[in-house]
Amino acid sequence: MNLTTLATPGYLFPRRRLRSSRVPMAPQVNPVHRPACRILLAFLLLIALLAIPACSLAQQPTPVRRGPSPSLVETPATVVVSVREIGGMPLPGNAFVKLSSNFSGLHLTAPTQDGATATFPNIQGGEYEIEVTCAGYKTANEHASIMAGGSNYLVFVYLHPESEGTTTSGGGAPIVSPRLRSEIDKGMDKLRRGQYDAAREHLEKAAKMAPANPDVQYLLGLLEYRQQHFDAARAKFENAISIYPTHERSLVAMGELLLRTGQPAKAAQSLEKAYQINGADWRTHLLLASAYAAQKEYEKAAPHAERAVELAKNSGAAPQLLLARIRAAQGKKSEARQAFEAVIRDFPADSAAAEAKKELASMETEAAAPPAKSESSAVRMGSGPEPAGAALPVLPVLVRPWAPLDIDAKEYPVAQDVACSLEDVLQRAQLRAAKQLGNFEKFVATERVEHQEVDANGVAGPVRAHDFNYLVFIKRPREGYVFLDEERDGGENLGSFPTLLASKGLVALGVYIFDPQYEPDFAYRCEGLGQWRGQPAWELRFEQRKEVPSRIRTWRNSRGLFQVPLKGRVWVSANSYDVLHIETDLREPQKAIELDRDHLVIDYGPVQFEHGKTSLWLPWHAELFMELHGKRYHHRHTLTNYELFSVDTTHSVSAPKENRKEN
Repeated sequence: MNLTTLATPGYLFPRRRLRSSRVPMAPQVNPVHRPACRILLAFLLLIALLAIPACSLAQQPTPVRRGPSPSLVETPATVVVSVREIGGMPLPGNAFVKLSSNFSGLHLTAPTQDGATATFPNIQGGEYEIEVTCAGYKTANEHASIMAGGSNYLVFVYLHPESEGTTTSGGGAPIVSPRLRSEIDKGMDKLRRGQYDAAREHLEKAAKMAPANPDVQYLLGLLEYRQQHFDAARAKFENAISIYPTHERSLVAMGELLLRTGQPAKAAQSLEKAYQINGADWRTHLLLASAYAAQKEYEKAAPHAERAVELAKNSGAAPQLLLARIRAAQGKKSEARQAFEAVIRDFPADSAAAEAKKELASMETEAAAPPAKSESSAVRMGSGPEPAGAALPVLPVLVRPWAPLDIDAKEYPVAQDVACSLEDVLQRAQLRAAKQLGNFEKFVATERVEHQEVDANGVAGPVRAHDFNYLVFIKRPREGYVFLDEERDGGENLGSFPTLLASKGLVALGVYIFDPQYEPDFAYRCEGLGQWRGQPAWELRFEQRKEVPSRIRTWRNSRGLFQVPLKGRVWVSANSYDVLHIETDLREPQKAIELDRDHLVIDYGPVQFEHGKTSLWLPWHAELFMELHGKRYHHRHTLTNYELFSVDTTHSVSAPKENRKEN
């Protein structure tokens, strides 16, 4: 092992011999996520690279031990199954809940009672399957890892209406060939320049090459929308959504189109769907606020306008103006006046400031005039298409997002009536992470590392890729401390990576976030009960404490080692407490290494071997988006050709048996 690159000082690990039984494999639970990545953190420049846990154990804070008492495992619990609609609210009707366990032969059925809950007393800890049926809804199945302990153990199940298509786990992002990507990029460039005929030529060619690509249908819809061919645009957006029901840009674009064409109720439905599935940035909240305001549903509109203002920050002129109009329509004149004044004060050069001055002057005139029926703010907002649509900026959809939004620039819906106990969620997630830890040492796979540079318009350059044989070893230097060590054939040499910008050690992140030894490093906040991939999930935000140096993430270059503080959000299954998804960002830009953006995305899930006989909970996919020295990069890590194996300590890893051709 090259200790200078892996940054795990003081430990030298032997090479191993692998005895493997070949098992063809791909995650079979959810086609959205290709069997993927093992790499979760990334760091570097010139000689780049990750540093996993601490540079010195002596510098680590005293771990907090949350070990469960024996009763937590041995004492039965009362399992309470809460059945909810996809939006998170309790199911209004009655449902039947079946709780079963293959290991114990238990099979129980109970109806939901008041509060849409079914109760099962005296349940031993273990793995259970839950099935919920209800007239008018699709049958739902959830896996739950019951942690006994004598008290109530909540399990959540979300039901989807029968009329609803697949919205959370179907389709998946399409694979794009280099030729298709070239046509899409050319079409986008022409569309950006307003050269619509040329754009249509490239995009229609792309559609012939890939008729089931939702991005192409979305761009064709955008082309029609820019030319105000609204019926044609709607048809294309509908095509994209039918291909890929979670296509966020199409759902939001459909909402904007419906709002501009005088259909605010339908617009709100499309936008709410996008919000429930993918969360919302300030623009989505602005559109939702406008849709509800156009229907004069001001109590629904106001919270979205407020969130748009909070999330937009320096781009918040339009949301602030809309909020002021909503407050005026509600008759809250003092709040409206303050909001109009905020537009004028904070955005003096924006056209919204001129609008705010006019409406503020109108308010003052009305206040001074004798009582009379005049055109109020509510009327000025109007219920027709023009007043509602005219207040909205055109969304900047012609620039392909080169990276996901910062974690604090987007929010996700949570159930309003469910309290989240941070202590309980942390403890159970830590217990589950400790139980799943051994999975990382049970497989070997082919790892494909891809690197792309991204230009200012979000257009990615050619893919540079390399395949490795990849595996992970677990190190326990002393009791209570666990390190994960990646090993690749040739992977310790920086020259083996596609470029001199290498990312390593990412697999450890999902473990360390819920490792008690690192808990004191972070401030955690439970944001509530949400969902991920249609599963109920606790959303937790975490941030590196400023008084504690980063031990989880580091960058290394020719000038040395740099500790990089993180912030992030993690989704933990509300029923099994497995990690489902993690996103991280820099707590603040790192000027010392000119690192302005470092966004990591990882998905976890079950991976099945031997036709379902063995299942391991592993990372599926990891991506890293970096802005370094003013340049943008995209790294992707993917695993294929999974094999179960046994470990020997006398042999090194062999080269990949098959090298895939570059896309």
